[in-house]
Amino acid sequence: MCDQTHTARQAAIEELHARTAIYTASPVVDDLLGRLGWPDGNRRLVDPSCGDGMFLARALEALLAARPAGFDPRGQIEGWEIHPAACVDARSRVALVLASYGWSPARSAVLANDMVHNRDFLTHGPTTPQFDIVAGNPPYLRAANVPELLRSEYSRHVPDYARGDMLHSFLERCSRTVRPAGRIGLVTADRWMVNAGASRLRERLGQRLSLAHVERLSAETAFYRPKQRRAGSPPRVHPVAVVLVSDDGASQNLSSEPIHPGVDASRYEGMQLLGDFADVRIAPWLGTDGVFVVDAATARGLPPECLVPAIDTDDIRNGKLGTPTRWAVRTFPGEEPAPEVMAHLASRMHLMAKRGRQGKAWMPPESFHALDLSRESLIVPRIAKTPKAVRVPPGILPINHNLSIVAGGAVTLDQVEEALASPIAAEWARDFAQRLEGGYLSLTTTLLRRMPMVNVPACRHTSSVEPAFPRT
Repeated sequence: MCDQTHTARQAAIEELHARTAIYTASPVVDDLLGRLGWPDGNRRLVDPSCGDGMFLARALEALLAARPAGFDPRGQIEGWEIHPAACVDARSRVALVLASYGWSPARSAVLANDMVHNRDFLTHGPTTPQFDIVAGNPPYLRAANVPELLRSEYSRHVPDYARGDMLHSFLERCSRTVRPAGRIGLVTADRWMVNAGASRLRERLGQRLSLAHVERLSAETAFYRPKQRRAGSPPRVHPVAVVLVSDDGASQNLSSEPIHPGVDASRYEGMQLLGDFADVRIAPWLGTDGVFVVDAATARGLPPECLVPAIDTDDIRNGKLGTPTRWAVRTFPGEEPAPEVMAHLASRMHLMAKRGRQGKAWMPPESFHALDLSRESLIVPRIAKTPKAVRVPPGILPINHNLSIVAGGAVTLDQVEEALASPIAAEWARDFAQRLEGGYLSLTTTLLRRMPMVNVPACRHTSSVEPAFPRT
């Protein structure tokens, strides 16, 4: 490797480490090692991304305590770490444990160097069953945030279904390196368990592994940070402790279905679902502001019949909807808009984000021309702490992928609004919605349609194709 390439790779490793170096506190490590049954006989343990060596040190401490004096742990415990300085820290931590059990400082350093490898497990680690136990806290980082040089390397070693996040890549590699009846115990972010984008990963892991244990951890107490990271704030992650078993048929099989740690779904069985009696739809995204979404000054220069009042979550104050301050430009695919609208779009289309540019020059990225806005509706912010709704008068268009609900059949919006504000709806959201920062949840149409409701009539509403927006 030439000097320039080596320097570029080291810079990429430093950048990766700065983004992923979040280490596990010893009580969490000890609990996970206990669930893995470590130590037991001559089983081999590996930490594939050992950081500063906490998992290795605690595993070594337990192993040496159960073995006679002078026992050589090489061959039973090893760690891999891509970052040179972290690897030095891990070797030092391991050497201290060895020294405390009677090894000389020099010999402890030699053993520690043999046990901890400064290499990348994803590119140089084994791909066949080698270990009885895999234990650790692998990095969590979406592929888009992995330095390009490393991302390119990983693409040659990681299958496509495991490239979305470094955590996915480590889970896949670990599943191939564990022996039959072996166990994998990891502290991970919860994203791989619940995100639809990880469904193929879960399905493929399920061909080799079963889920034996999962529990949520507190980000405030589960981790500590190396010295070069800012202290005093928890990581931006929702951690879980997971134990996976090289499939023996006795545990819960992994599948493409989401996994919700600590949730007893049976308590919601038999309840009416919101999707049974109301239309839940996602509000259209009309692209960059200033093109199909305009302010009052721009709206005054356009024909009133081409405009629809539009609202977003910033129009909600204290649970009430304020007066709309923006308008959506309404167009139809089969007819060219008024000259004023065409002139406006031509002068502003250069502002449109790339993903918002469509085939027809006068159509927004997500058209709303077929939506029936003649009925009162509810808007549910898609980022919220609870699924509370706000009333929207007829003729107003929610935008920007907020959730919109229209009641059907004999059910009124009052009943839907009351049901969404109920404790059972809040509990369901906490159990099944994806967690964000600061106690906020990501609410989706699928989630709301499956949300159990109380105090609603047992009728079923079947939605039909929505009529075209009435032209005035």
